[in-house]
Amino acid sequence: MKRRKFIEQIGVGSAATMFPTTLLSFTPSLFSERRANSLKIGIVSDVHKDLMPDADKRLETFINKAIDKKVDFIIQMGDFCFAETKNKAFLNIWEQFKGPKYHVLGNHDMDKNSKDEMLDFWGMPKTYYSYDFGGYHFIVLDANFLYQDGEFIDYKNANFYVDDSARTFIDDEQIEWFKADLEATKLPTMVFSHQSLWHYQWGVKNRLTLQKIMEAHNEKVICCLNGHNHLDYHHHQNGIDYIEINSMSYQWLSAKYKSTQRFPKEFYDQYGNLPQIGAYKDPLYAFATLNAKGTMEIEGVKSTWMSPSPYEMGMDKGIDGMVYSAKMSDYKIKFKKR
Repeated sequence: MKRRKFIEQIGVGSAATMFPTTLLSFTPSLFSERRANSLKIGIVSDVHKDLMPDADKRLETFINKAIDKKVDFIIQMGDFCFAETKNKAFLNIWEQFKGPKYHVLGNHDMDKNSKDEMLDFWGMPKTYYSYDFGGYHFIVLDANFLYQDGEFIDYKNANFYVDDSARTFIDDEQIEWFKADLEATKLPTMVFSHQSLWHYQWGVKNRLTLQKIMEAHNEKVICCLNGHNHLDYHHHQNGIDYIEINSMSYQWLSAKYKSTQRFPKEFYDQYGNLPQIGAYKDPLYAFATLNAKGTMEIEGVKSTWMSPSPYEMGMDKGIDGMVYSAKMSDYKIKFKKR
């Protein structure tokens, strides 16, 4: 029997741990052997340290809040920082959280680096992997592949700035692993990816294959979370819930809405893309609580745009119900208990 589940948007709320790089799956502690009364997760996406002058402060706000809330683990969902010495201090802020910390590769993380360099810098076990925690299963995917002439090619040193039709793929080997991993687990499962597993325009190109795998096991899948699009949005399709995690920092604006008034003038000499950054005044992030009774509640953060906002400059609200916004909404999902 397929599960019955619903999602309800209920308004708006106000260096990584090392693991053996030979493993695709790992268990962080004995705590994962049993179901917790509740499991709390801190989630952040698209910080973009190398584009944002105040990225350190934004990340520090999230880390302090995660510590205050005593979350069980934190995860960042890509477009975090380059593997450069200058970013060690930024990574040290992430390491201030002493519990387990997980990473998802974003496309821009390979603007200047290879995947191997990112794994080493962040302490990721693999570009894709899974783990059990608190009686739940978590899967991290890597959609950072080109597909050209019948071959999957890893993103590396900005080689993905090509025609859009050739990028954002998940390779066949990983898909087979994903299918086997999801079939093997008996636990309620969350799937993390940087790029969307549902979006028809900005999502993974071979997403239909992954959707069919999840739909065949939708009684196990709590939801899929992605970043990348810098949107706050929910989509429900064939028994699977997909939630877009908004960027911590900004929305990318077209040249029509450029401004040099949002940050102090000296920053515009250091950050060449800054005029096209429609920044949020406060950092955005989310906390998800999984309960043994079979619900996941996401508590988001609400902010406002740095002035001038793109709407003040005449930007359209968005397309297909996906409104550009300086917020992360609250959501509630009911899933099947195991």
